[in-house]
Amino acid sequence: MSERTDTDPSTRSGLGALDTDRFDAAAAVGGWRGILESAAPTLVFVCVLAARPHALVPALLASLAVSAVALVARLCARQRLTQVLGGAALAVVSALWAWRSGSATNFYATGLVINACWLAATGGSLLVRRPLVGLLLDAWHAAAGESRSADAGARRRYAVGTGILAAMFALRLAVELPLYLAGEAVVGALGVARLLLGLPLFALTLWFVWLIVNPTLRPVPQRHPQR
Repeated sequence: MSERTDTDPSTRSGLGALDTDRFDAAAAVGGWRGILESAAPTLVFVCVLAARPHALVPALLASLAVSAVALVARLCARQRLTQVLGGAALAVVSALWAWRSGSATNFYATGLVINACWLAATGGSLLVRRPLVGLLLDAWHAAAGESRSADAGARRRYAVGTGILAAMFALRLAVELPLYLAGEAVVGALGVARLLLGLPLFALTLWFVWLIVNPTLRPVPQRHPQR
């Protein structure tokens, strides 16, 4: 197999971080700026509704304004827009769903649908014995012009890694779906659950999966300032 040229963990985020030689949890979720851009719209929505429980439209507008500010800031800095565009699109769809239905809980419905789709994809890939993690790694290596073959041990690791991803999506649904079905009375708790089970859990899950599919590698060591 040819040597990888993209070894900087800061250049990969999301599931792409699984194919790096070093794992950096912050970089895997888009850096601290990416974390803020992803969490801020939901946090603002939760805070506005906590202050004014019936102010659905102001809460939606405030959430969209935060996404718009992040998008404009990226445009002005001429930075990559992948993550913030995805977050902005999700915020718009979520806001429209909640506005059209008149229910604040539907602000979180799109996230439930996305998690259900990912659970189906990861679980389905295990059922047909083509683990999603292995398929993604194969695709990335093929795109880089690298030839690789996975032995039985690697295939088992891909299956375990895919199972961990599936467990993460299942956990999100197991916690958030009952809160969603409970209605407006627990919309604040649903928002908090979405934040806690969002990027923090995703980063932790990616780290575990990375350790499994790259058993000979280690995470990026913490840097301590010299005294």
